[in-house]
Amino acid sequence: MLGNPLAADIHRVFERDIVKTCSEINSYVAGQGQKDKILRFRRTERFVSSLNNFFAASGQNMFVISPLEVDEKKLLNFALQLSGYIRDAQKSLDQLSDFYARDKDLVTLYHAAANYTVACSGRVNGNKYHFEHHKDYCFWRIDNPQDLAHSSFSEVKEPLDPHRHTLILSMPFHINPTQEGLQKWTYEYMHDTFSSSSYGKDIDIYVAHFPIEQPRGEKFALTLKTVKNGNDYYEPMDLHMVRYYLQDFIARDLEVDSQGKVIRAEAYNPGELTQNFRNLNIFGYCSGMAHAHRWINTIHSLGSQIYEQSEIDPAMSNIFVTSYAFLPFNENNLYSGAHFMSNYSDDYGRKEPFIKMFNPEMYEKVKYKEEPGRAKITTMPDGRNFIIANELPPDLIIVDQNHLPKRISNQENGHHIAFLTTPNLASDNNFSSQMFANVLQNAASGLRGQEVFTPNHLKNVNDILQNAAIVGNRQRYR
Repeated sequence: MLGNPLAADIHRVFERDIVKTCSEINSYVAGQGQKDKILRFRRTERFVSSLNNFFAASGQNMFVISPLEVDEKKLLNFALQLSGYIRDAQKSLDQLSDFYARDKDLVTLYHAAANYTVACSGRVNGNKYHFEHHKDYCFWRIDNPQDLAHSSFSEVKEPLDPHRHTLILSMPFHINPTQEGLQKWTYEYMHDTFSSSSYGKDIDIYVAHFPIEQPRGEKFALTLKTVKNGNDYYEPMDLHMVRYYLQDFIARDLEVDSQGKVIRAEAYNPGELTQNFRNLNIFGYCSGMAHAHRWINTIHSLGSQIYEQSEIDPAMSNIFVTSYAFLPFNENNLYSGAHFMSNYSDDYGRKEPFIKMFNPEMYEKVKYKEEPGRAKITTMPDGRNFIIANELPPDLIIVDQNHLPKRISNQENGHHIAFLTTPNLASDNNFSSQMFANVLQNAASGLRGQEVFTPNHLKNVNDILQNAAIVGNRQRYR
């Protein structure tokens, strides 16, 4: 899209890291067989052509380079780090509007990066990556959420029980789903958030994520398409997730074909449907929130084939989404939710990059701006979604699972989830993690609307008073 401020940064990095490192055909290429040379030429040419198309559409000059002169290891790294170049482009992010953030040409470029990384799998000398398109989610029950670092994780093989309080963690990590990997990354993100005895007993907890083979470019393309398309968009892997695991929340004996058409269903009465959805809670971090949004779109699409809109829409508002580092896409949403973020009170040149990347205009309206209490709550126009913006401390030092202090070096201007999920030794106020744990447990227990801020799980008097002050001082979105 002509004038997209992000294009200049992608252009600059491509020129620096790829164009200026081109050389004559190297010994590795010269030593390849004819078939490998042809495949290398084709995949490199396709990706470079896609980049040039993006540059031309954005008003940047194109580059004339030979595919066989490109250092393919560097080009593959460029494709994998595409979102990182945007993340670091603070001057461009400052100029970004929703119009440019949702650029269809940017979506096309992410798809091209995904296609290139898949085409490179097993074909680039010394490269360990292997990618595949259109992977389904991995879905696990957390058997002992009070001790995430040592919990076992059971693969979910049947639909969830709609009569149980259910919390699904929708995570952005791509990992090999071993017990050790699940323990490491789930603890790394959530820490001791689930130390309460009600988790695992009264509240069932699950975690969903993509496998390591899913290309990063595909994940970011999916996220942008989700933001662009609102409440109608979902993908086959989202339909698979809902029709296999969440079907009993929607109707009894639900049968759905691979195109999302309901073949058979026994409808619940309105009270049953509402209660089922009140038991359904999702926590989404970063692009995990986009996954959650597509699952909810899928539920709505299937439910709309069974129920009248006057029945399904009010029931859907009882699904509760808690998120971090990803704002709701609309001013009015199908679900209810509490959406947490952190930003510096002076964020010039250091904005929270991914919120600003995907939802730039809302970010500016709801971010923390020296409000009393070091946090600000904004009530969205639907009256049941809340954005909680916390003042970002200057540093992040946590206690790791070995009870030792650990400084988080890559804090990404507040994007790192540890700012929300564990006490920070570098701050004299750790209310944000206490408020998050309180809201999450209230929601998972079935509370909705402003009731999720009730201080049921706050033990410190100062935290209770700070909670009351921030909730009482909440603002309307405008």
